[in-house]
Amino acid sequence: MADKTTNTTDSGLFLCGRKPIYTSIDRFDPKNEGEIIAEVNSALTIHMENIMAMDYLYWYRRGITPIYNRKKEIRPEICNKVSENHAGTIVEFKNGYFLTQPCTYTSRHDDKALNESIGKLNEYLYRSGKQRADNKVIDWFHTVGKGCLFVRSNDDPEVPFKAIAVDPRCAFVAKSLKPGNDPVYSVNVVVNGDKVLMDVADDTWIYTIEGALKNKLATPYPTELCSAFNVISKVPNPLKAVPIIEYYYNSVEMGAFEAVVPILDCINAIQSDRLDGLDQFIQSLLVFYNCELGTDEDGKPQTPAMVRAAGALFLKSVGDNKADLKEISSNLNQTQTQVLVDYLYEKAMIIAGMPNVNGNNRGSDARMGAALVSNGWYQADTMARGTEDLFTESNAYFDRIILKILKDKGLLTDLTESDLQLQFVRNETVNAQSKAQTLTTYLSAGLHPILALTKSGASNDPVADFEMSRKYLTMRWGDPDAPEQQPVDAPAPGDAPSGEGTGAGGTRGSGGVKPYYQMRNGRKVLISGYDRGGVDVQ
Repeated sequence: MADKTTNTTDSGLFLCGRKPIYTSIDRFDPKNEGEIIAEVNSALTIHMENIMAMDYLYWYRRGITPIYNRKKEIRPEICNKVSENHAGTIVEFKNGYFLTQPCTYTSRHDDKALNESIGKLNEYLYRSGKQRADNKVIDWFHTVGKGCLFVRSNDDPEVPFKAIAVDPRCAFVAKSLKPGNDPVYSVNVVVNGDKVLMDVADDTWIYTIEGALKNKLATPYPTELCSAFNVISKVPNPLKAVPIIEYYYNSVEMGAFEAVVPILDCINAIQSDRLDGLDQFIQSLLVFYNCELGTDEDGKPQTPAMVRAAGALFLKSVGDNKADLKEISSNLNQTQTQVLVDYLYEKAMIIAGMPNVNGNNRGSDARMGAALVSNGWYQADTMARGTEDLFTESNAYFDRIILKILKDKGLLTDLTESDLQLQFVRNETVNAQSKAQTLTTYLSAGLHPILALTKSGASNDPVADFEMSRKYLTMRWGDPDAPEQQPVDAPAPGDAPSGEGTGAGGTRGSGGVKPYYQMRNGRKVLISGYDRGGVDVQ
């Protein structure tokens, strides 16, 4: 830990995101063990730097902050250490807001058989532990900037694969320097006492490598720094893919509160100083003017410690000057200090993309849109959507792996990556009136209901919601998938529509009208006309 309120560790490491690990190789040469050891050690050098930052953030989130190393040179006996765990609050909010409910797969296409297969896939995901693993992964990347997911095949036919969240301080993925930065190999480090074993996997082989401890980080629970030196064994990789997948909170791999660590440290320092000021006011110093403390009952000279214990004293003037006793005290201006704390807290929440919980959210729904903007909810949602894109990009590798596992087992062979769409569920009732109005506008303009549901934000699963509501949407707006019908009962220009007069339901005015009709739910509905002469349809 740092001995000052700062965003660096004792080694001077700045908290500015994790360093990506790249490699110039396409895969390991299984016959060249020396090259494997050299490559892994080169990657471990960068990973060790990342470990120091991640370990700092991990304990910071749990409340172990630099304020506990605070020291005072003046009146060191009054040294309060107050740590307000805003970092933990930020992470917990981000976790809950990003995954209100577990993310699932939906179909990109309107196909009944495909929807059933995807439903079965979601059941496999639940049994595999993917939803629980997702919660741990997002907790890790909100804390330290990235999370790791390990995937393997499973012999149980009801659970064909397993998904397990891995501590990112113990695992990493090296990516190619070529465009696209595809994963080349993964490393998972296991430390048991003084023994170090590493599982290193590319898309062909899984190597077991013996390592050695180099150092330990001085944290509440020491974190080991290690290196590789010997390949023990290798086995074929049944997945034919890198089994560890990295997920990121943002493009620079920073944690959710990492950018505001200096501000949070300042808040802790101010709150500690406020309590110091209160203590120092109560325990103010005494100043003796032109006096002696006198003696006690036994004739011994009194000391300041005796005065403090007794709570009273007798003063003896020196010469003609009158004895006097005063206190040195200065009360801290709590109002001005609170203004500074509120300012720092507000800035920290804005930078971290947190809504203003102290804002005034009350009011009519018509003003709710402005309230959502002013109180930071739109900013929180924008950041969450950015994280969604990165999560979906990383999860594409997971899709590829599990579909291969399922096909090898003869399960869900009809599914392809292009059929799957990862669906994130958040609160749909926020700004509901505005979303409903936008949806109605899109439907009135003639957009397909699925497209209207998507663009308006009124649904988290437009395809499923459309299928469930198809009957009611068709009654109100017609069937969007019905084939176009030719105009029926189209009279000549200037004539009244078939079966209609020139009054209500017929032509009105001097202009001729040629209406187009379509049958919807057994009713003849007017679609359009050549002019706007005014055809009334009852």
